[in-house]
Amino acid sequence: MGKKIIISVGLVLALLGAAGLVWYYQFPEPPVEPDDPDVTLHPVEKPDEPVEVTSLDPLQEYLERDPEDPEGLPDDEVITDRFIRDLANLIFRNYHPAEDPGKEGSFTLSFKELNMHYATELTGLSYQEQEVLQAREEILGHLLQPEVIDLVVRRYGPELFDRLVHLAETEPREGHTPQGLQERLLESRETAEMLDIVARRLEQLAHVFSRTAREEPVLKRMREYLDTVEELNSVYFEYWQLDESHDERRSELASRIKQLIMQRENIRGKIVNRVSTPEIAEAGHDVLYEVQWIFRRVEKGGFSRDSIQAMAQAGEDLARMARDKADELVEE
Repeated sequence: MGKKIIISVGLVLALLGAAGLVWYYQFPEPPVEPDDPDVTLHPVEKPDEPVEVTSLDPLQEYLERDPEDPEGLPDDEVITDRFIRDLANLIFRNYHPAEDPGKEGSFTLSFKELNMHYATELTGLSYQEQEVLQAREEILGHLLQPEVIDLVVRRYGPELFDRLVHLAETEPREGHTPQGLQERLLESRETAEMLDIVARRLEQLAHVFSRTAREEPVLKRMREYLDTVEELNSVYFEYWQLDESHDERRSELASRIKQLIMQRENIRGKIVNRVSTPEIAEAGHDVLYEVQWIFRRVEKGGFSRDSIQAMAQAGEDLARMARDKADELVEE
């Protein structure tokens, strides 16, 4: 069937996560000054040419299939069973039941951590290109199309959540029991809670993606943020090259550094306030990182806002699947 699809977490966590691999390697986080985590002594890289998007023609015949019949959709040549197993295990291991049955458990997998998890070897994915960066571009060029995103969710979403439930029923976890800390299987209520928490995280991520895609000022401010960080990097670099015999210039640079830090934080706050909610902040999302990922996809990759909006919709659809699965467990 030619080039096909790649998937992602929860899946959008992994749709988004696997897609973030190109950004992770082409725009890595450099060493930082200890008192200023956004500043480095290295120049910010300039965007490359946009990624060429793969043709959708080979998939067209499948796009109108019944969304309630994932078995009727074709297997994908890019996504292997190993990828689905690895993704399900990653989600499962990042859910932690509460010590007190009256409290809610926690979920520790972030969007950034997901990117880093798949950044080295593209675990469980098949591709034709031999070079890693080119392979990521091949995958992204196919993945970040609205119709493909929709198809991936329909085909693999149910399978992902079935595997999560299977892990909960067969893989012991260290947890608190009346006899103390022991290896045990998750209780049905804990499995349902895990699915509910994942659904909530997906909805929150979808909110950030949707707001960022819809509102032009968000990406404009992100461009201003990155320009400010780039200038701050340059000023820091010059500052640390001067010795004490250049006190006057060092004083000027120190003043400029303070101004740029204030400017950067002001822009950061405006971005986060525009796309976030108190619940998203409380859940620990790195909203700025998520918006910057979107900025790179649109500004560098040449992908449309429709693709970003499709990913937001995928998050909502996957959240609904997770909650439906949780409801099944509660009713049993």
